[in-house]
Amino acid sequence: MSEASDPRDAEFERRTRALLQDSADALPARTRSRLTQARYAALEPHARSPAAAARAGWQRWLPAGAISAAVLAALLMQGGYGPFPRPMQPGVAAAVAADDLELLADRDALALAQDQSAPGADVDYEFYAWAVSAAQDDTVNGVGT
Repeated sequence: MSEASDPRDAEFERRTRALLQDSADALPARTRSRLTQARYAALEPHARSPAAAARAGWQRWLPAGAISAAVLAALLMQGGYGPFPRPMQPGVAAAVAADDLELLADRDALALAQDQSAPGADVDYEFYAWAVSAAQDDTVNGVGT
């Protein structure tokens, strides 16, 4: 207990402690055992500190978190979300956009595409064969890429 500043308080504490000890010693063993069990039962819910209770809370979810992290890592490594397109360089993107706009603005190209896509229209396969061979020749000569 605390130290008493007054000698009378110290004497009072000594006598009180001795009286309580004598009365506890005078109790039968069965009663003392039941009182001890009741004391431990009452203190058990408060025996764990708040830090221990918080630690037990996250430890309960630790296996589930580890499993979900492993599944996520496996999915990312497998590449289950498909190949991602590589970003175009700014100059290439502008050139592609200009070519697309040129094709859309050309009336003759649109008319040519509509004529060949009409039912019963003759498709000029020789033109396509020539275009493929010309593209291959340009690639071989280093003109196109």
